[in-house]
Amino acid sequence: MTAGPTETEARGTEAGKSGTTSDGSPSAGRRERKRGTKMSEELARFRPRPSTILVSLLALRYGRPGPSRGAPRRLLHWFALWLAVVNWRILPFYWHAMTLLFPILKAKLRRWKLGSSTPAFVANLHVLGKSPFQARIVSKHCATWNTCDFMFHMSNSAYAIALDEARAIWQIQMIGAAMRADHERVRPMIASTHFTYFAEIPILADFEVEFRPVAWDHKWLYLLATFTTDPPKGSRTRPLNCLSITRMVNKIGRRTVRPEKLMALSGLGMDPSEWETLSRLRTPDPATRHPAPSSNTSHLNPAQEWLVSSDPFEPFQKYEALRTRNLEIIRAGLDGDLKIGAERLKEL
Repeated sequence: MTAGPTETEARGTEAGKSGTTSDGSPSAGRRERKRGTKMSEELARFRPRPSTILVSLLALRYGRPGPSRGAPRRLLHWFALWLAVVNWRILPFYWHAMTLLFPILKAKLRRWKLGSSTPAFVANLHVLGKSPFQARIVSKHCATWNTCDFMFHMSNSAYAIALDEARAIWQIQMIGAAMRADHERVRPMIASTHFTYFAEIPILADFEVEFRPVAWDHKWLYLLATFTTDPPKGSRTRPLNCLSITRMVNKIGRRTVRPEKLMALSGLGMDPSEWETLSRLRTPDPATRHPAPSSNTSHLNPAQEWLVSSDPFEPFQKYEALRTRNLEIIRAGLDGDLKIGAERLKEL
């Protein structure tokens, strides 16, 4: 009779099925599978982007050299096309198109589909009734060749480019109505931008920028940008790569707009009924002669006068505890101990 497996052998057999050895360490097969998965994920980052494929096809279609050219000239021609394809994201006016043109056209198209109605546009953003701290947008990016340094990860200066795009999208969507020439003519101005780096973004890695307001005072509006990359396989937690604080002031001419009033007039933190009452400031009274919206601070309409008045906005007192807490964290992060302040920014 053949003896059955001993207790130790049985444990080893079961452990082999589960991918671990008898002492609890990963088996060789499991380590190889994890190594292969990680390598495939690294190689997947080097796949061409859809936009790069499109530019390549256009280059092949319209940039093909003539048969009369010699071999050296054809080689230089293809090399120049290759450089243009790889670096097309730094061509002139790319930043202007991605940061200004496309977001503005997208917002105008959405407003046009809604009958050019500001109330319908604000309702379509789904911000009515939500806290201003939840008024966030997420923009998606890639660490392309032209944004990376010799260490094959995204250069620190490239974070500001991605932030510009995310910030412009937030401004146009969330407070864009107040920036319109036929409304209040509010002009946002960036006073400072602070970056805190936690981990590098590898070359050709996809990453997201989440942008949202986190605090304000009587003058400044503080907005937080969170840079995260895709989570590793088997995890749902996105690694944190960078945090950025933008300090912004909004002006009508030379007069300062109170941040909470601007957000309220844009629909943030207001119930639909409250916002409908507030938005009537934009509707001229037929019995009263009001000036048209203007950046001339001596001729302001009722909505503009309300925005620049120094009186605090009482309905936003319900956010006072969180606003004060976040403002303390931001000031500690920007003006206090750098190490402790950087860690506290994660609490926002």
